[in-house]
Amino acid sequence: MRETEADRNGAMPTRRELLRGGAASVLAGAVPGSGSAQAAAQPIPFGSAAEIGAFREDARYREALKRYCDVIVPMNDLKWQALRHDRPRFDFSGADEIVAFAAANGKALRGHTLLWGEALPPWAKEIASRAEAERELVNHIEIVVDRYKGRIATWDVVNEVIKFEPEPGAPYRDTIWQRLLGPEHIEIAFRTAARVDPKARLVLNDFLFEEAAPAGAARRKVALDTFRRLKDKGIPVHGLGIQAHLYGEKELDLDGLQHFLRDLDALGLDVEITELDVIDWKLPADPARRDKLAADRVSGFLGAVVAAKQPKAIVTWGLTDRYSWVQDVFPRGDGARARPLPLDADYRQKPMMAVLERTRRGTAARK
Repeated sequence: MRETEADRNGAMPTRRELLRGGAASVLAGAVPGSGSAQAAAQPIPFGSAAEIGAFREDARYREALKRYCDVIVPMNDLKWQALRHDRPRFDFSGADEIVAFAAANGKALRGHTLLWGEALPPWAKEIASRAEAERELVNHIEIVVDRYKGRIATWDVVNEVIKFEPEPGAPYRDTIWQRLLGPEHIEIAFRTAARVDPKARLVLNDFLFEEAAPAGAARRKVALDTFRRLKDKGIPVHGLGIQAHLYGEKELDLDGLQHFLRDLDALGLDVEITELDVIDWKLPADPARRDKLAADRVSGFLGAVVAAKQPKAIVTWGLTDRYSWVQDVFPRGDGARARPLPLDADYRQKPMMAVLERTRRGTAARK
């Protein structure tokens, strides 16, 4: 998430078990079965980020993750701030809970995130030299990826590295990593993750690629340039995570997005939708009207994406309106509760859920 802006009696497996197995295989980069027809039959895996507080305290939240999700993402518990309260020790308690839950319920996992300029503990912000920065970054990635090797199939290796409005010669955000290591911090992160777990899918995760303003096109160019550089240097990178925090009131550049997706395909890169929700702070107050507009926005976006390139997964940044960053960061002027996600605050399905289900199954049927 950016800082401002889901016949057991016999030997045959059940339909849900087949879907779960397919989701894990697809996210790990394997193709289920041996034929293209079998691969095409798999729906796009759907998932959600899981917030540890709600996960621990709300049984309905856990049940919703079980019911709706093929994929689970620890929302905050693999970020530096959660893992590294102080320099010498790692606190894996929250992440381990979610990873164990996913394993017990046959869910695939995405790891978020190994390198980000935000959500850092105070000590990390005081790193003062290039050598220290590289040492801490490499050590962190080695320990985290090794712990979950074979369990987390896909990693957001680098998160939100592109400047909000990229400038010539200055494409990346001003972070502690960029200041001390320069653009090489991206290369170091991908090289290290690949060395520790050669079977993991490694993703660069970022946002606003669908933006209609000039910044959207500029961000798409920076992403392509970054991928080309990594590939030219032989650094393993497998795909792009498109966050897709969609503003309900803003125009989307779907033509530009589709061209971008085809460029990524030409580079041999996968695409995943990683943090989907709708920022509804400027949509009408009426809940039914707002839900329809949000579903229409998701439908238009996902329709454009799958027409250009089928994503490896579609993941929402949360599952229920009861728990969402949008409520706090983008409060409505009328005081109404934000409704950015596929389930409402009482865990009832909204029109967005029907769009997600239709998209993930309809695409597989057309392929």
